[in-house]
Amino acid sequence: MLRFPILRYIVFLIFCCLSINSNAQINNKVPHVLVVIAHPDDESVFSVTLYKIAKEHHGIIDLFVITDGEAGYKYATLAESYYGLVLTDQKIGRSELPRIRKRELKNAGHVLGVAHYYFMNQEDSHYGLSEHDPLDTSWDVKAVNKKLNKLLADNHYDLVFCLLPEPSTHGAHKAASLLALNAIAKMPTNKRPLILGAITHDKTDSVTEFSQYKDYEITQTVTDKPLFSIDRTACFSYRNKVNYKVIANWELAEHKSQGFTQMSMNDGDVEEFWYFKLNGTAGITKCDSLFKLLSLVPYAQKIY
Repeated sequence: MLRFPILRYIVFLIFCCLSINSNAQINNKVPHVLVVIAHPDDESVFSVTLYKIAKEHHGIIDLFVITDGEAGYKYATLAESYYGLVLTDQKIGRSELPRIRKRELKNAGHVLGVAHYYFMNQEDSHYGLSEHDPLDTSWDVKAVNKKLNKLLADNHYDLVFCLLPEPSTHGAHKAASLLALNAIAKMPTNKRPLILGAITHDKTDSVTEFSQYKDYEITQTVTDKPLFSIDRTACFSYRNKVNYKVIANWELAEHKSQGFTQMSMNDGDVEEFWYFKLNGTAGITKCDSLFKLLSLVPYAQKIY
């Protein structure tokens, strides 16, 4: 006579445990992030943030890369012997670098835990500060927008990262960020992911201020200083001798064809993020919670 009530009680406990676990999964949904960048090494700006999301918190990171990176031939001197190609010759470099740089990006993405890559293969014409060069001449903006719109609609991203469109940055970087902002602005308000713009910053540098780029109202931010940041110098491991710059350097080292970019190895103490007004203010609390979580160091201190 006692077995049936006991069995029923055990089943009830199992059901409760499953219910609690299910609710926990819903309430602690891992972030799904799309990174919109112009070149196959621009993800280096967010490298530690992406690593922490994907590797430490099991989030999903996708990269949307607009250009083929062919203009990166000028500083490929040391990569010539590595790849066995005269990459500093413009014709050879422009022909071979799109293939090489995709492979380099996937190697870098393996370090960070990137899930998916979306390559638009647009022409990487030349360095310049004007966003009009790529938007008006080099890129098939219609095709880029079509693919980006579909990804945003189909994948239901929580966050989109882009480079902060500050005046001194590459025109293609600004162009990529403008396309991302415009694509999100056209989405129904209740379906929009939050979008943040980022730069890296040394702690000894003067504070960067940004509130809007030129007359692009869509680039307005809620404050002129970053609301969120990830500290690459956060220490851990035995006697706190290791920090997250190791990850940034591992990732950057995979872009072997980009000699000038690799000269920034070990630069950048902090990854800083600005919150765009386009998001509305309701998402600030969500972002704050995420970045507080990301600021935690999950590695147990070991004593030998």
